[in-house]
Amino acid sequence: MPATQETIGSIGRTQLGLMKPSAFLVNVARAEIIDEDALYDALSQRRIAGAALDVWYRYPHEPGSAAPATRPFHELPNVLMTPHVSGWTDGMLDARAKLIAENIRRAALGETPLNLVST
Repeated sequence: MPATQETIGSIGRTQLGLMKPSAFLVNVARAEIIDEDALYDALSQRRIAGAALDVWYRYPHEPGSAAPATRPFHELPNVLMTPHVSGWTDGMLDARAKLIAENIRRAALGETPLNLVST
């Protein structure tokens, strides 16, 4: 799910409130689709059991470190955070390089690239 005006904030307090207390939220799309404050509150108050977040609300734009969010998700014991790398597996780089090469070939021939996404 891309972060667009239609998707940003799609999951907020109302949607999180519908989750069972035993539920775990997994976000591997874009952080902004879930309201940051609502998610932090739900997790810190244990209204949901936990979250695995492979996306961050803030990424470094300059050399040096940057906190992944304005809220301290990393301090919560029920949160697992990874820096948008959950899709990295053995063979992933090779597969990605082959896909890129194929899309370059297709573009050179005027063909439609694979995995075309339109917004």
